[in-house]
Order: sequence, then structure tokens, then C-alpha cells
Amino acid sequence: MMTTLDGLPVPVGLAGPEKGVVVVILCDEDRPVAAYDAVCERLHTASLRTVVIGFDARLTAKSVVGILDALGISWAVVVGDRAGGDLAWELAATRVGRFVGLVAVDRGHPKIADVKGAIRDADCPPVEVGTTVLVSSPATRTVARNSQRYVYSEYRTVDLLARRNAQESTAQLAAEIVLRTSTW
Repeated sequence: MMTTLDGLPVPVGLAGPEKGVVVVILCDEDRPVAAYDAVCERLHTASLRTVVIGFDARLTAKSVVGILDALGISWAVVVGDRAGGDLAWELAATRVGRFVGLVAVDRGHPKIADVKGAIRDADCPPVEVGTTVLVSSPATRTVARNSQRYVYSEYRTVDLLARRNAQESTAQLAAEIVLRTSTW
């Protein structure tokens, strides 16, 4: 557990090789930090260091940067899993140089209407880092496709394979994160 600059207690998991490229994972709602252990294990095998930050709707970009500062991390690839994806997009868009790549799961750019038609942040700037959006439905695929206009760098949309089991989903997410860390 870490306390952010604004006093918010947030669960944070740090693991992996000391010298590896850092991957910051912003959790989905109702998923504890430990739910990402299998993904992190695969990332550690690829020599990546992981920082997993638990979901809290009050968490801000400033809070995340404060956590990274406290850990001595100057740059990273940011991954946002669903609800954590909103903050990941904001970080990639507003902290240029701090985040060198973005992977989002079932979340498009905040200026694009989501699957319910809501625009989450009409003022969010474009992202200028390589971006991968993994999608699990035709609706999220449309949101991802429409988001490309707000990414001024290499952009990929990837269909999540039908979930036969959690191990396959874990392997696919980890593989896409590894690819994104190697293309910055």
C-alpha cells in the first residue's frame, strides 16, 4: 500500500528485474493488484519490471506520477485495463516523455464516445506515443477504430481472442505489452 501525494491510500505492486523497462498497469474496477500476477510473471520473463496500481476512481494523473517518483521511475509504458484505461489514456496524452507507450484494454481515447455514447473527456489531448488497443467486442472495436484519429504515432487495434480460458487471455495481453515495449 502506498499513499499518494494527495493522501489517497492505493495498493501498489512492484516486481520484476531491477534494470528492466518498466510497465505500469492500471487495474480494472473490482480487480485487485494480485489479479495481474500471471500477466506480470510473463512480463518478468521478458525482462520487464512491473508496477501494478489498484483502481480507485479518485486516482489522478498527478497521483500516478507521484507514485512513480516515489519509486524512482522516470519513464514507463502504461497499460490500462478497462476502467484503468481512462487514466492510462490521460497519462499518455498529458505526460509526454514520461510514458513512452500505451496499451489499453476495451477503452478508446477519452474524446471518442464510448460504447454507451459518453465522451469521458472532451479536452483530452491527442496521444503521441505508440498505442495498442485490445478489444473484446464489435462495439469496443468501433470505439478503438475511431480513437486512431487522436493518436499521432504508430497505432494498432487487436482483437482479444475468444476467452476459452484465463491463461490464453493472460498470454495475449502479456504478448501485446511486450510488443509495445519493444516498439518505442
